[in-house]
Amino acid sequence: MSITTSGIIAEYGAFYIDAGQNKKRILQMLTQPREITAFATPIKSDDTIFRLANASFRSLVQPFQKAFTQKGGVELTPNEIRQYRFKIDDEFMPDELVSTWAGFLTQKSVNRADWPFVKWLIEVYYAKQIDQDMELSEYYNGVYAAPAAGVAGVLGTGMNGLQLQLQQGVDAKTINSIPLGALDVSTIFDQVESFTDDIAEVYQGIKMNVFMSHWWYKKYLQDKRAQNFYQKTSDQQIDAGIDFTPLNVKPLASMVGTDDIFCTPVENFLYVTPATLTKNLFKLEESKRAVAVMADWSEGLGFGVNQAVWTNILPTVPGE
Repeated sequence: MSITTSGIIAEYGAFYIDAGQNKKRILQMLTQPREITAFATPIKSDDTIFRLANASFRSLVQPFQKAFTQKGGVELTPNEIRQYRFKIDDEFMPDELVSTWAGFLTQKSVNRADWPFVKWLIEVYYAKQIDQDMELSEYYNGVYAAPAAGVAGVLGTGMNGLQLQLQQGVDAKTINSIPLGALDVSTIFDQVESFTDDIAEVYQGIKMNVFMSHWWYKKYLQDKRAQNFYQKTSDQQIDAGIDFTPLNVKPLASMVGTDDIFCTPVENFLYVTPATLTKNLFKLEESKRAVAVMADWSEGLGFGVNQAVWTNILPTVPGE
């Protein structure tokens, strides 16, 4: 990691003067925290591949007759959720800050890993950037690609995210596809109701979340307000509930820029992490005057039973 201080030096000079500056004067834009994992059921497992089996049953009931006429059957099919390994590797020279306005982040200790700058980086940069990278680029949009040897991997290639899993399930006819046409800001309220109408009736009485992007979530609420048959006195009273169902619309930052919708019971949406490894546990190493920061962890998202997932994603058209 390069520490770029050219702007600070040009404006404030290549020296440090204690003028009362502190970390509170280093301001930054908001970052995106993790959202999607809070809606999933946590599973702890040290298995690289968390293996499940889905059971399907054949009908049993038949009209009575005295003879024994066997009927019934059970089929077990494999289903798995893969844990993907992630890491961060970074290295920098904290001495770049010594003769600058930000010199308060350094200290006289020869152990650079103990300098305030390193702690500040972990709290303000590394931890928050990891959350943002995972939420916006991996959990939903990720498409796994093996990294090239000796080359830093590309963001968004660390795992197969939910969008790809939904598409693969729809193509394999194991995940239910509900055609809605192109989402429209003037009809999104009706489209969401139509979507839930096509969920299997046995599941329609179960509390579930209907996920979409924050943008479409706002348009859903606006269109719900526009129906004019709600006796509301404020937009704060317009809720995300879907009428006559226990279902609720939930926005996900990870779905930004998509027109996708998906729905599944909470207990079917699984977030798998190791039982014995703490994620985002940072390791510091010093080499001469450089400080290296490393972290590695594993996690995976998926569905326990694909048949209990519904989406508006359509099957892939051959040739496209």
